Amino acid sequence: MKKKGSTLQCTANALRRHMFCGTHAKAKTSEIWKDIREKDIRIIKCQSIARRWLVVRRLRLGGPGVLNRKNLANDEELVTFTESGRQHPFSYFGFIENDKTWWFDFDTLWIWSLKSVEPTNPYTRTPLTIEVRKRLREAWAYRIHHIMSVPPDPRDAEERIRSRWIMLHQTFVDNGFVDVSLNQLTRLPKSSHIAMWRFLRDDSPITSYLAAHMLAFSIVNAGPTMYIINSLRNLMMVVTLQKEPYETVFAVMSAIYRC
Repeated sequence: MKKKGSTLQCTANALRRHMFCGTHAKAKTSEIWKDIREKDIRIIKCQSIARRWLVVRRLRLGGPGVLNRKNLANDEELVTFTESGRQHPFSYFGFIENDKTWWFDFDTLWIWSLKSVEPTNPYTRTPLTIEVRKRLREAWAYRIHHIMSVPPDPRDAEERIRSRWIMLHQTFVDNGFVDVSLNQLTRLPKSSHIAMWRFLRDDSPITSYLAAHMLAFSIVNAGPTMYIINSLRNLMMVVTLQKEPYETVFAVMSAIYRC
């Protein structure tokens, strides 16, 4: 220690064949800094590991080319015209198609993917694979559940409802539920949406908390159209709570068919 009562680490060199510096070697009592700060060191290490894990996960969601920008199919971003070398890795999203790596700003591809129930590569018009669609939703969910910025919704209410339902429709299809109508939820009255969220509250422990919140605030007290917008938004959050959401999707589909 530097002085009595101090918790700072002594920076002086230790004497040869001794654990302490000259000053602390003469002291009546001396303590090894790492022993008394062991708890703090463990906390710092845990924080470091957690931060590294979060960074690695975000980079993984970016896909091929997120760090190595060589041999990319497109040199500029489709909408922002950002050069490939200047695209921030946390907003980068790439995928391989026919041995070529195509990349986009996440916002660009997310908005584009909500225009059709069968989204395609904007450059080649080739349908995006299930793996790409799942990773795209996982990247959106990461932002939502970590309270980060996400692409803005369409201003028009009808278009907002359509884009949200398209995302849900894609999720249902990608998890094996192919017999889904595009208007299956958008034409239901408020009473049916309330019934659906009651089923989700009672049937699924994964969705029970959010379902209870929906019944308390976002559905019951919402006006015309807004109850559908709020319901679809929260369904998007529900089906992205897990990386492999089959059980949750099954619970949602079951609730939809019963409401």
